[in-house]
Amino acid sequence: MAKLEKEFYRRLPTAQLEVNYLRPEKVYEAVAEERADIGLISYPEPTREITVLPWREETMVLACSPAHPFSAQASVSPAELEGAEFIGFDEDLPISRDVARFLREHGVRVHIASRFDNIPSMKEALRHGLGVSILPAPMLSDDVAEGRLLAIPLKERLVRPLASSNGAGGLCRARRRSS
Repeated sequence: MAKLEKEFYRRLPTAQLEVNYLRPEKVYEAVAEERADIGLISYPEPTREITVLPWREETMVLACSPAHPFSAQASVSPAELEGAEFIGFDEDLPISRDVARFLREHGVRVHIASRFDNIPSMKEALRHGLGVSILPAPMLSDDVAEGRLLAIPLKERLVRPLASSNGAGGLCRARRRSS
């Protein structure tokens, strides 16, 4: 998000940006109630009140601590995750359902060690070696660069769709700065 904010101000230096991180249903609510001009959300679904504009897809990867046994592998197949201690998303989140579908389609059962509704908490659990997870690669770039986590490619493709909604994700409100 920091990179997006920097680009926003580069393009619109006189604007003011307010960023909040909310569960998906709260993003839709804020946009529908015009408390936000735009919402960024994964696994978007348009409603009567909200238009969804596809933005990008983020490749999902296996995330783990550098001390995890998977750390020596260049890539991981879904089958290798069988029985793994897994850090998952809360069950009611679309990303959780998509990861569960992905594992189920590959005949894989993992042991859910814990669940979270946000990626920063999941990364903290991963850094403490509490298991592995499947997360969007861009969300791991700083942790990987600093050696705190690894992002290991999956041998089977899985992506997280992102979109903006107007009229979990991130929520943005832009206003003109007053002089």
